[in-house]
Amino acid sequence: MSLVIDSMPSAPTAPGSVTDSAPTHLRWQLVFDGVWLARRDGRFAGMVQGLPGHPAKLTDAYGNVCGLYKTADDAKSALYALSR
Repeated sequence: MSLVIDSMPSAPTAPGSVTDSAPTHLRWQLVFDGVWLARRDGRFAGMVQGLPGHPAKLTDAYGNVCGLYKTADDAKSALYALSR
């Protein structure tokens, strides 16, 4: 069984404002307990590994460790920030 969650930032944008590029859309899939894979446009974008109550490790699309975060949600947010 796997769980898929789509995530996009919910920050409001002022009417008439211009952005440099389209928002980054990450699709998250829980593949094992504590292991989430992120995809963007069907391509692997990164991975978060972490169980509740333990730090979560973020790895980018190239296998580079980007850091340890307090929660898996914090690590997912960090990948979004790195993807912009």
